[in-house]
Amino acid sequence: MMSSLDEKPHYTPLLSQPPPSNHPRDHDEESSLTPPPPPYIDEALIWRRRFYTLLVTSLAIILSLTAAFTYHYTSPSNPNTFSSTCPILPTTSDNPNLKIPFSPAPVTYTNKFMNTDPDTSKFLGEPRPELDKAWHDLLDGTLIYFSEDELKKAGNAASISRKGGGYVGGLGVSHSLHCLKRIKQYLHPHYYYPTIATAPSGNETWADLTSHVDHCLESLRQLVLCTADTNVYTLHWTDHSVLKPSVKVPQPNVCVDWKRLHGWMKGRGVGFGEMVHPASHHRAQQSSQSSSSSSSNTPEKSGKEQGGKGAGSEYDS
Repeated sequence: MMSSLDEKPHYTPLLSQPPPSNHPRDHDEESSLTPPPPPYIDEALIWRRRFYTLLVTSLAIILSLTAAFTYHYTSPSNPNTFSSTCPILPTTSDNPNLKIPFSPAPVTYTNKFMNTDPDTSKFLGEPRPELDKAWHDLLDGTLIYFSEDELKKAGNAASISRKGGGYVGGLGVSHSLHCLKRIKQYLHPHYYYPTIATAPSGNETWADLTSHVDHCLESLRQLVLCTADTNVYTLHWTDHSVLKPSVKVPQPNVCVDWKRLHGWMKGRGVGFGEMVHPASHHRAQQSSQSSSSSSSNTPEKSGKEQGGKGAGSEYDS
């Protein structure tokens, strides 16, 4: 009759058993005197499971945060929305305190090589009717309508009231184009300013015009630095560039879709006469009109007075 010590314990291993001993005596003693060994645990498998669990959890958190930030910065209710209003596409990640100016203009972007503008020839060369008309058309829509709500969003701005409601203002691009037009005309004073005074006389003098052009140059200098085109250009020697290399731009620029923006501006165009003037201005205007009614128009005035809808929306002072 076998004692209880001679009986071998029975168990079912979960994963695997330790390797059997080659010595029967040792095997009998271990089986009868020691408890069954713990089940074998695959540590590598456990760490792999933990790693993948952590990876999936981390990805879920990252995707959730990305969705939240994307909604926050592109939501129409967010005052710092920039993707549809700012031509230089700033990012608030570099500067959390960056304030993006509000604009109601519907801005979209397109790729464009700067030397492929089909209108370039119209703006080059000596003064002529085609050039004057090109500048006049380009500045159509300079004065535009703004609602009270739009000016509130633009830093609680104030502007001249418009007859019939709303306010009169413009976009920064119009001021820049106006400055470029002034500089172009400054290069041809005998054509655009044949009767300009050289001494103070109550009208614009040559010194006034020079000061205005100087202001325009400084304004454009600051704008160039502000918008800083970082597109790469390369240098090449050619048969026509012996002393200095030629410049090439291998990539297209990212440009505002000017045709769409200009169409929106012209649709909001406001004539100069639609601005509400103070009572004192009416008396001054009547006096000025009576004294200048017999004077002839200069080419500059003729350019501004060309016919067509919205022609009076160019502000060229």
